[in-house]
Amino acid sequence: MNRRPTLSDIAKSVGVSTSAVSLALRGRARVSTETADRIRAEAARLGYVQNKAAAGLRTARSDVVAVCLNDLSNPVFNEFLIHIEEALRGSGRIVFLGVVREDRELQQQFLRAAMEQGVSGMLMCPAHGTGPEDLDPLLAGGGQAPFPCVLFSRGLDDVALPQFTNDDRATGRIMAERLLEAGHREICWLGGGQQTNTARDRYAGFCEALEQAGWPHVPRHGPTSRAFGFETASERLRVGGSDVGFACFSDLIAFGVLSACEAHGVRPGRDVSVIGVDDMAEAAFSHPPLTTVGVDKAWIGHSAARHLVEGAEGAPVSQKSPPSYVQRSTVRSGQ
Repeated sequence: MNRRPTLSDIAKSVGVSTSAVSLALRGRARVSTETADRIRAEAARLGYVQNKAAAGLRTARSDVVAVCLNDLSNPVFNEFLIHIEEALRGSGRIVFLGVVREDRELQQQFLRAAMEQGVSGMLMCPAHGTGPEDLDPLLAGGGQAPFPCVLFSRGLDDVALPQFTNDDRATGRIMAERLLEAGHREICWLGGGQQTNTARDRYAGFCEALEQAGWPHVPRHGPTSRAFGFETASERLRVGGSDVGFACFSDLIAFGVLSACEAHGVRPGRDVSVIGVDDMAEAAFSHPPLTTVGVDKAWIGHSAARHLVEGAEGAPVSQKSPPSYVQRSTVRSGQ
């Protein structure tokens, strides 16, 4: 057969109706198991490939889910994507990926592209500075929104969308409490520019714990990068006096701090303490292994994807995953 095989070709070969073939290939229960097996075997023999776009036009349903991320050079976003894709694939969905690089205009362009492609829903980690006005089409009531949207990793205030995030305020408190227990004279906060709820809540929890203990700190807000961690920690270590605890907004910043410590002959876990957030895969293999506060990326990614696919009704949910302290080698024992 030189042309592309059709449902009619399969039906004629098996001796059933085209509707029976369609039902069997879509996994519908109205066709017996034996007949469905024969249909699928013949479809495979003929090299039949389902036209998903045409099926979507007939059923007014797409199997494509848009996923909006920000920076794939940050391993955390890659880990989220792995868990989201895993959950969506398990329900027969595929990913339409947009990487918007913390740019609200690129985010708007991707939102328009998703609407044009007729996706069935969107999972979004909002770009820096995103507000309700950026998501107007998705907030339309009365069934007027083009598709459902679920936020993950970063939440938004005053936005009536489901949100699955880490408890960042609790995360910040854990960081401060562990550094206080280590007994450092000086505590520094590194990173977490305050453009997202994640950064604001994490820093707020950190400040609350220190204020309760009556302990000051030195804040240095900046980008989430190894370079920022290295440069900022190096600047502090050049001054002298290494009895300092570094609270890093993310593991990525903490890796830069560890490199600065090595460059200045300072030993993390003895002279200084370094604590990160996220528990990236690399954290267990850094030198020395990084103490961090774990974010349950699997739970967040799976939960957000399942909520979108299952189409839960009612008021939008807002669920937070509790953080976990991961003790390794870079926070010293209490003095």
